Amino acid sequence: MLVATQGAPPPETEMLVVAERMKRLKLETRTDRRTGVARCVMTRRSGDPVFDALMCDAVLACAKTVTTRPAMEACLAPTLEGHALDLAARRAAALKN
Repeated sequence: MLVATQGAPPPETEMLVVAERMKRLKLETRTDRRTGVARCVMTRRSGDPVFDALMCDAVLACAKTVTTRPAMEACLAPTLEGHALDLAARRAAALKN
């Protein structure tokens, strides 16, 4: 899971990209009654397989400790910010080349 490591917030452009991906993405968790294993089920993908996998991992991790939507949003916030920072770093590296 990505976590923000810098003190500065990610650039606005990357936050908008992440917000657009979040608007498209729809997923839920399901738990097998027999085994107790939770899994992520995508009902609509964001268009970015890396982002989709990141969000599934984050939602499954958060689902172990949270039970309300606001708590889930708070739990996912560092992952989303970390992804935006990663996008900004990749964009900066691409512009250097």
